[in-house]
Amino acid sequence: MNGWQINTNGKIEKISRTEMLNSVDSLKVKITRALITEEDIALISGEGKAATFPLIPGRMAIGQITDLASPSEYLAKGAKVCISAARSCGNCYHCLDGKNKQCFDFKIAGVNADGFLKDFAVLTTEDVFPLPPSVKETDAIYLEYIALALSVIDKLHIEKGQHVAIIGATVFGCILSQLIIYYQGVPILIDDEEEGLLTAKKSGIYYTLKVTPKIEVDVGALTGGRMISKVVFSSRANSPVDLAFKIASPFAEIAFAGFSYPSIKAPLQIALKKQLTCKAITNGFGNYETAINVLANKAVDLSHYALPLTKMEDIETNVDNMRAAFKEKKKFSDLLINMLG
Repeated sequence: MNGWQINTNGKIEKISRTEMLNSVDSLKVKITRALITEEDIALISGEGKAATFPLIPGRMAIGQITDLASPSEYLAKGAKVCISAARSCGNCYHCLDGKNKQCFDFKIAGVNADGFLKDFAVLTTEDVFPLPPSVKETDAIYLEYIALALSVIDKLHIEKGQHVAIIGATVFGCILSQLIIYYQGVPILIDDEEEGLLTAKKSGIYYTLKVTPKIEVDVGALTGGRMISKVVFSSRANSPVDLAFKIASPFAEIAFAGFSYPSIKAPLQIALKKQLTCKAITNGFGNYETAINVLANKAVDLSHYALPLTKMEDIETNVDNMRAAFKEKKKFSDLLINMLG
C-alpha cells in the first residue's frame, strides 16, 4: 500500500507499507477517488487537537473491491463501493447492547484512525456498501455528507411542513437543505456570502437568506413570526454561532452538525431564557445504504458541486497549499483526487 501521511512534525510525506487480509470478513479495496475537504485540513492543522499523528488523512473515498478473504453473498470482486468513515468500537455499553449507532468511541477515518489517502485499504465487509451503476462517482464521493444529513433529519425529528434553518451554504448545507425538501420539510438556508446561496438556488433551494442586521426580521417574515423550531449550525459556517440561538423559537432544538468544529462560544443566556435543546451530530454511521438510495433516486442535485480531478503526483503540493490557505483564513476548494494515476 502506498499512502500519504501527516507525520508528527505536521509535514505530509509518502509512505509504503504492507496490509494483508486479516480476518474471514476482511477485503481489499482499490481506492479510486479520494476527497480532501476543509474539515480534513482543519484536523490535520491541529484544530481542536482531535487528530492523532502520524495519520493518513482523508475521510471520504470510493473504490473497487479487488480481493475477499471469503465469499460474500452481497459483495464481489470488481464491485464499486463507498466506504464508511465511522466504525463503532464494539466494546462500549451501547455497542454491547446492540446500539452501535450510539457508540461512545467511534473510530473515524482521518481522525483517530488512518484515512483513505492511499491506493489500497484493507477493510471489513461492514465498512463497504455497493454502489449501483446509476450512481455517478462525482456524486458518490459526497455520500459521507449525505449520511450525516440523514442523521440530522433523524435526530431532529423533522416533520412535514416544518421550517428548518440551516446556517452555512456549504456543500453539506445544500445537501441537507435538499434532503429536507425531499422529506417535505421547508429549509431556509442562511449564509454571510451570496456566492454559496446562489449556487444553492441552482440546486433547488428556494428560501435563502443573506445574514444582515435584520436577519431576525427576515426569518420572522418567512415563518409568520414564529421563528425557527429546528436550527442546524454547520461546522464550517461563516456566521457567528449566536445567530443560531437568536433565530430559534422558544423550546427549539439546535443541532451542531459536522465532522469537526473550531473552538466556539455558545450564548448560554439565550439558550436558558428560551429553554433550547442543543445536539451534536458528527457522523452518518448507519445511514450509508439510505444515502445510496437517495442518490439512486436523484433526490439531491450535486451537479453544481462537481470538482475537477487532480493527480496523485500533486497530492503533497496541493495539501500543503490547502493548509497554507487555511492558516491564512483564505477560501479554498476541496480536493478530489484520481487515485488511479
